[in-house]
Amino acid sequence: MYCTKCGAQIGENMKFCPKCGNPVQKNAGGTPSLPPVPPMSFPSAGGEAPDGNQEEKPAGKKLMLILILLIVLLLGGIGGGAVYFVGQYQDEKRYEGAAGRGEASEESESSQDDDEEDTEADESSDSDEEEPQVYEGERRPLNLNIHQVDNSRFPEITFYASAVDENNNVVEDLDASDFTIQEIDVSGQVKEVEIEEVYRVLHEDTISVNLVLDASGSMSDYNKMDQAKNAANALLSQMNLESGDQAEIISFDNYVYLNQDFTSQRQLLTDALDTIEPGDMTALYDALYAGLYQTYFESGVKCVIGFTDGLENYSSYTFEDVVTLSQNSSIPVFIIGIGEEYDADALRMLAEECSGAYYSANVEDLESILTDIYLSIYEQQQDYYVFQYTSPDTENQNQFRDIVLSTSETTEFYGTYTKEYVPQSDISGAFASDYMNMDYMLEFSSQREVTAADLQGLSLAQLRIARNEVFARHGRQFKDSMLNQWFYSRAWYLNLPMKYSPDDFDRINPSPLTKLELQNVEFIRNYEADLMNNSDIYPDAANTLLSDYDLALSRIVLKNALAQIQNYPDTEILRQNKQLIEQAINKEDIKY
Repeated sequence: MYCTKCGAQIGENMKFCPKCGNPVQKNAGGTPSLPPVPPMSFPSAGGEAPDGNQEEKPAGKKLMLILILLIVLLLGGIGGGAVYFVGQYQDEKRYEGAAGRGEASEESESSQDDDEEDTEADESSDSDEEEPQVYEGERRPLNLNIHQVDNSRFPEITFYASAVDENNNVVEDLDASDFTIQEIDVSGQVKEVEIEEVYRVLHEDTISVNLVLDASGSMSDYNKMDQAKNAANALLSQMNLESGDQAEIISFDNYVYLNQDFTSQRQLLTDALDTIEPGDMTALYDALYAGLYQTYFESGVKCVIGFTDGLENYSSYTFEDVVTLSQNSSIPVFIIGIGEEYDADALRMLAEECSGAYYSANVEDLESILTDIYLSIYEQQQDYYVFQYTSPDTENQNQFRDIVLSTSETTEFYGTYTKEYVPQSDISGAFASDYMNMDYMLEFSSQREVTAADLQGLSLAQLRIARNEVFARHGRQFKDSMLNQWFYSRAWYLNLPMKYSPDDFDRINPSPLTKLELQNVEFIRNYEADLMNNSDIYPDAANTLLSDYDLALSRIVLKNALAQIQNYPDTEILRQNKQLIEQAINKEDIKY
């Protein structure tokens, strides 16, 4: 076998060329591609092919030599790739570069041998300058895993990856020369990436951990709540909070509570843990979604760690919602199941889909087990390598692409890992992205009268949020899942110390709403009704695809909208919107 790059002979079972380090390429039959060209034979001076037993005439030799030199000169002018030939010297020669080939062909016949020696020396010099040194020893496997991609400064990309050997030990002292990175777009086009920096997290980068704690009624059994708090405190005691690490505390029962937003102040975190008391049901997906949304806005290494001892049974968000947000934000979710009253397969699948891991913990000695799991996850993140590069492709920022991290030929290890990411993260979920960054639709609706000028230009979806955020400020929950989803993505709402079910809130007497708030609610409601009856409900439906929240209207309003858009200019987007409206009409009517 022969190398397709330099032509050197290769042993039968070798994977890399011993001369230039090029990987051995094999065709479908398993044999190396592009073997050396067999020796050429040229006709004699008389035009006949020479017989094997005949002695060639001097004229024939001279003609053969001239033809060889002409072929080399011709190929040199074209500037093509490497040329292999076997002539009267029997050795393979590689000629690279038009200038080198041209210079060799201009010499006389009498200095042919000297020319070949000079060419070999030039090739050796070029090889030293252009080809990196290849590791020639036996390579060891390296298990790579990209856990998180930070695209917040795209096209500058930072990602965090683990690198462990076959014994699961962290491989230390790796640098940029040990790796290669490629990006592959949706069309399959591969682009090489120049690595700008590689270093370990350790004390050089910050870690943000969002602790999501189950506070459902069953956590009061077997002292589980106290053990969980103690384990969380043990993690906080080991985090480098003084160096910039930070944590957030979220708890959940029927509803989700932000007990303490991200901080490096240990006392605030421990105080927040002390306030958590067991409640009733288990809204795990809502809590994980809220944790992901909150964590998205932090920098550095980040993750969500959640645990539960029961079955998910009260969330407005779904399994798919959590997975989508995790994948779009590239934040891993680690999940711990406690005891036996939960769906282990569902939790394991959720953690895997969210690029995290699933752990199980027995009720007995729960505190020490949880502590070990927490510290294990934190220490893994400390051991990550940080990779930084600038993406060569600034197009199609809303489409997923692959990062391919591989070991280079200069290192003693071999391994590769592919991670999908999207340059422009979409965390809007079911909502229109143009108003996802707003904390309130009408921040002043509890402080002054709302006027028609304040509402002008708001869509029906925005008006509905504006009307209900008056109630949400007082901790009211909602029967409609879309409203719950919206408010669970607002930090001010998660921070409210008390939450009420819709029925419990409505039974409060006197109402917690002020007279001004009640007037504003009624004014917004009348404005919505007027808009539905006298204006186009979806005025831009021919050009803008409707979000799930745009469609969260009553059946009678949706039927009205469907009738209106029949006269709109026919576009592909309009046809899609018609289908979306028809599907929404067939769903269960919302609590408007």
